[in-house]
Amino acid sequence: MENLIGKTIDNYKIVSVLGKGGMGIVYKAYDTKLDRYVAIKMLTPQMTDKIRFIDRFKREAKNHAKLSHPNIVTVYGFIEYSDFLGIVMEYVEGESLDKVLQRQGRIHLYDIIYIMRQVLYGLGYAHKKGFVHRDIKPSNIMLNKEGITKIMDFGISKSLFDKDLTKTGSKVGTVFYMSPEQVKGLDVTHLSDVYSLGCTLYEMAAGNPPFNFETEYEIMEAQIKKKPTRIGDLISNTPDVLDKIILKMMDKNPNSRYLDCEDVQSDLAELEKNVSKLQTSYFQKRVNSSPRTKLYSILMFSGMLVLLLGLSWFVYNQVDGLLKSNQLEKFKKYSVESLFAEEGDSLFNKKIHRLNSDVNSNFNSIVFADSKTSFAVGDSGTVVVSRDTGKTWQSANINSKVLLNDVFSFRSGKCFVVGDSATLLMSKDYLASYIDVPTMQMRDGITFFNIYFKNENLGFITGNNGIILKTMNGGMNWKQVITNSDNLLYDIVFTDDKSGFAVGWDGTILKTTDSGETWIKIDSNSDTYLKSIDFNMNGYGIIVGGNGTLLRTTDYGRNWKKQNINIQGGLQKVKFINENYVIALGIKGTILISNDSGENWKQLKTKVYSNLNSLAISPSGDIFIAGINGTIIKLL
Repeated sequence: MENLIGKTIDNYKIVSVLGKGGMGIVYKAYDTKLDRYVAIKMLTPQMTDKIRFIDRFKREAKNHAKLSHPNIVTVYGFIEYSDFLGIVMEYVEGESLDKVLQRQGRIHLYDIIYIMRQVLYGLGYAHKKGFVHRDIKPSNIMLNKEGITKIMDFGISKSLFDKDLTKTGSKVGTVFYMSPEQVKGLDVTHLSDVYSLGCTLYEMAAGNPPFNFETEYEIMEAQIKKKPTRIGDLISNTPDVLDKIILKMMDKNPNSRYLDCEDVQSDLAELEKNVSKLQTSYFQKRVNSSPRTKLYSILMFSGMLVLLLGLSWFVYNQVDGLLKSNQLEKFKKYSVESLFAEEGDSLFNKKIHRLNSDVNSNFNSIVFADSKTSFAVGDSGTVVVSRDTGKTWQSANINSKVLLNDVFSFRSGKCFVVGDSATLLMSKDYLASYIDVPTMQMRDGITFFNIYFKNENLGFITGNNGIILKTMNGGMNWKQVITNSDNLLYDIVFTDDKSGFAVGWDGTILKTTDSGETWIKIDSNSDTYLKSIDFNMNGYGIIVGGNGTLLRTTDYGRNWKKQNINIQGGLQKVKFINENYVIALGIKGTILISNDSGENWKQLKTKVYSNLNSLAISPSGDIFIAGINGTIIKLL
């Protein structure tokens, strides 16, 4: 194959080789028009000689480009060069799962669950859209530096599927993950993807594929006739539910497998509970093994009890005095700031209390409507409601299965929910009922990420393709405004009625000074995604994003400076509690706290392993945090 490095094809300058396979080479390229890096998979001339495959390839590439999901690599288009045909895709900075397996062998169960959750979300979304991958395997699963798992080559493998691939020497790497029906050349459905993912799950847990024979024929025969060796027979202390999941995913009869990806999630939740129990049991043994440790624990507990009694007496007298003097505003401030003692920062000693959310889906947003009512929304149309100040949560009856990204609520009970397929739901009764508000003519391919109201009338929605919608009548009618951007926009906030900011992909910061009618791009000095933005009343602002990015301004957004916080993973949400205190959330349980408007940060020690996406402050000052896998926690 011709060396393309250094060449410019259309507007793509080929930079380096990312990987090679039987069908071609994947290049890293620079998009000179849109100022971003992309990945280009160039098919070999031998493959492009097959005209019918070229036509199918183009058709499937167009269809794949319609898939918009955070766990699926985005397809931008395709190019033709000489005898080569290439598909242009999102460039994922990270490494493929097969590279991770090659480097470290088996993967820890916590990480397996973390990866599987995301793959199932992406795969389930594609299946609902009518797509079958046909080539799920570790090399088609990417793990980026922000902890997000992405599936590659959707539709491509389907387009290039050849009945001749079972011949000796062809696609040896793929047969390790082929379903029995695929080996036989029968019709391949979404249940075939479930089987292939089961093979991938097996390899993550065992360190090798379920049928690791020398010849392709032996592997194919095993895929049709044999059951894999139980993980529990290979590795001690393996939860039985892991083998239960694998064996059901890899059942030879497609009709005996899990019905869909959501069906797998329920047993995966059971596996997570078992892993948690194993971890707890291990640490308990370590603690109980030492009599000195027991004595130390008793003394520490006694000391803490005395301290808590004294603190309780102090707080009681302080609060009682405030109430008797009718200093209500001071009391409100006290109830929030009591979380952040000047000396010792008591919030860092807060315990993480997990709440039962009644679901296993990812939560993307959480909000309090009033002193008792709160909502959380997430993947696959998930909506949960609490009507007792966050103590208990129940699923709401929302007739939608699309990805829901954000929820906003007024104290009057008027609520808005936004998500995939240009979804905008409006309720006037705390989501007891709702209507689907029409927003755009073209709904397919449009995703709304954030909804924000400056006041009762003025509101905004951000989305992909540089979309910002504006309402001036409380959400009854919306119009698209000019942004001069085609980047995905994650978040929006206003510092006053005229001035506002929106942030998004590729370090995008947009600014408006005319109440959101027009927007201009300002320099962020960042090329990663920017996920969340917030300001306090004094003009201090914080932006967080990928690869531990944290930007700070002290002059209402005129200038932004990058803060070094020594966090490598992605940050998902930032929120000012008051003028001084601000919290930032991120992947794998990251919680950062600043008590000086974002100048200095400390990381809260947690035992949370889930990505944290959103936080809400109850009217009484309690902090609630929501994340993936149905995670809702409260800081105690």
